[in-house]
Amino acid sequence: MFLENIPWPVWIESIDSKIIFLNKNYESIYNVKLQDVIGKTNLEAFPKETAQIYDKQIQMCLQRESIHIVEGKIENSIVECYIFPIKDENNKVQGVAGVIIDVSNTKEKQIEIEKQKNILRTIIDAVPEAIFYKDEESRFIGYNKNFENYYNKRGVTEILGKTDLDIYGNKEVALNFLKQDRGIMKSKEARYFEYSVKDNLGNERIEENVKIPVIDDSGNCWGVVGMSRDITERKNIEERLRYLSEIDILTGLYNRYSFEEKIKELNHEKYHPLGIIMGDVNGLKIVNDTFGHLEGDQLLKDMSDVLKKVCDGKGYVFRWGGDEFIILIPNCNEIQCEETIENIIYECNQSTYKYVRLSIALGEAVKLDLKEDIYECIKKVEDKLYRQKLLEKKSIKSSILESLKKSLEEKNMETNEHTERVVKYALVVGRCLKFKMSDLDELTLVAKLHDIGKIGISEDILLKPGRLTLEEFEIMKTHTEKGYRIINASSELGNVAKCVLTHHERWDGKGYPLGLKGEEIPIISRIISIVDAYDVMTTDRVYKKAMTKKEAIYELNRCSGTQFDPYITKNFIKYIRELA
Repeated sequence: MFLENIPWPVWIESIDSKIIFLNKNYESIYNVKLQDVIGKTNLEAFPKETAQIYDKQIQMCLQRESIHIVEGKIENSIVECYIFPIKDENNKVQGVAGVIIDVSNTKEKQIEIEKQKNILRTIIDAVPEAIFYKDEESRFIGYNKNFENYYNKRGVTEILGKTDLDIYGNKEVALNFLKQDRGIMKSKEARYFEYSVKDNLGNERIEENVKIPVIDDSGNCWGVVGMSRDITERKNIEERLRYLSEIDILTGLYNRYSFEEKIKELNHEKYHPLGIIMGDVNGLKIVNDTFGHLEGDQLLKDMSDVLKKVCDGKGYVFRWGGDEFIILIPNCNEIQCEETIENIIYECNQSTYKYVRLSIALGEAVKLDLKEDIYECIKKVEDKLYRQKLLEKKSIKSSILESLKKSLEEKNMETNEHTERVVKYALVVGRCLKFKMSDLDELTLVAKLHDIGKIGISEDILLKPGRLTLEEFEIMKTHTEKGYRIINASSELGNVAKCVLTHHERWDGKGYPLGLKGEEIPIISRIISIVDAYDVMTTDRVYKKAMTKKEAIYELNRCSGTQFDPYITKNFIKYIRELA
């Protein structure tokens, strides 16, 4: 009666495989009647293949004399058959019985769980971070592929059951990891760590480590889950962004934003008196106009190097904007500020910038009181700076022009002698035309500076031994405009600049750069045009031999009224003929 009420199919056989009993569940599920198979062997009652499987499993149970579990598939169901021996009071096996349990639902759930585990494992293995799991003794009980690879590359192949002390190369760091674990399990709170490590090639890397406590339903912590990732690249980007936010890219000095931050830091009693020096670079516009902004940038870099050298270890140098700089020097009085300014001027004079002598106008002030507004101090410095700039303006521009002239002479050894001859010829013509003394002074300046714009022309073109190409000639023609921009930077030389701009205009209007005609061309420009052409014709050049005086006079006569002012040409030729 008991066996009939068991909710699973049950069968009993003798030790010689003859069927003794099948309960009603067995009969119902497998469509077999006990009365049809009782006393029969498995081979007689069931298909041959099925009977052979039954016999094999039964024999295994009888040999072991213990329970034997068999899993199989019957039709669309997954079953487990528990086969066990039936023993008498003497513990002797008299038969064998089996209970068949349908485990389809359980197996499906297990398969689904395993599938989910595999998906989760695949995801965890796919993430670029190293993930690990530790028990309450900080022993590793699981990890993903990246974690495993990290240690495999370092020769560690056994990880499960080990602690950081067993597998990590640096014992001091490993002990710190274990200390972190204990702290997390005690506080039951996640924590973030950042530390420096060496990769398998010995390169320094920065890693971040997040550890989270694993807490059960009872609130007990049984371990930690951790994730490590290499953040070296991110840190480098962060550092670069920080650098870009604080440093002026061109000069490598602190920028305006850094100035604001540094003021907050230095507005403290221990840094006072606070020296403030402001500088404004001289000649940047001329260099930009003449040689382009790349050379202007180089001028600023060279000046920045001077300021950094002088202030190294004692002050902070900031690019305030454009060609302006500010220096903050903690614990600096007025005398020390003046000494710093003298050192800057000295280093400028020692500089080897190739086009002009480094020059900077400087002003200083000292912030004595914490309550004093830094910007009021800066205003005082600016007033001093621009007052100095105004006083020195003329000498500074004269110095820059002289530096540019020397640079031009270095480009072409004939330039100085050519200039002297042009000045000499121009003054002769000027006196002949009854110029006033002030006009002769202006004529002299134009004669001296008429080729100053060539400083911005490549030596490959200036010293080319053959005829210039059309493209090269167009570049050469720009020297008049370059010269104009250089000289025009000085407001008191505006007319000189205009004459330099137009000294290649022609009487017939076919000159450059403006195409002026006849008396539209300033008279000084007309004079320079003639005397400059004569000197070029009668002097050996890299690209041609000098003409004789007779040949040059012939050319002047030939071009009179077209290229040259006929009246000035006539007077100049008269002078030339009178020369021995």
